Amino acid sequence: MLIDMCERLEDSMRKLIEECGMDAGIAFPTGCSLNWVAAHYTPNAGEKTVLGYDDVMKLDVGTQIDGRIIDSAFTVHFKPKFDPLVKEATDTGIREAGIDVRLCDVGAAMQEVMES
Repeated sequence: MLIDMCERLEDSMRKLIEECGMDAGIAFPTGCSLNWVAAHYTPNAGEKTVLGYDDVMKLDVGTQIDGRIIDSAFTVHFKPKFDPLVKEATDTGIREAGIDVRLCDVGAAMQEVMES
């Protein structure tokens, strides 16, 4: 289940960064968004959602050390047919990013690739 995966990931992060109260720890709940959910979804305790072969999952994790947040997000999928689409959308996001570029514009360019 997604909740179990998120809890195991967060437990591993706590060990890696040697969680220490407000000095070091999890920056925010693990985001585990499936398919059409863009981001920032976190499964709740007791939820029975399972990652399936046909799903595309966006995983977003973060830690903080001395108030400095380290954020990492990536896409997970199992179907080879998604490989070119995820690569093209990622390449588009990287190409569109830059100084004074609004994140919503980067996201819109990536969404255009995903929906075309």
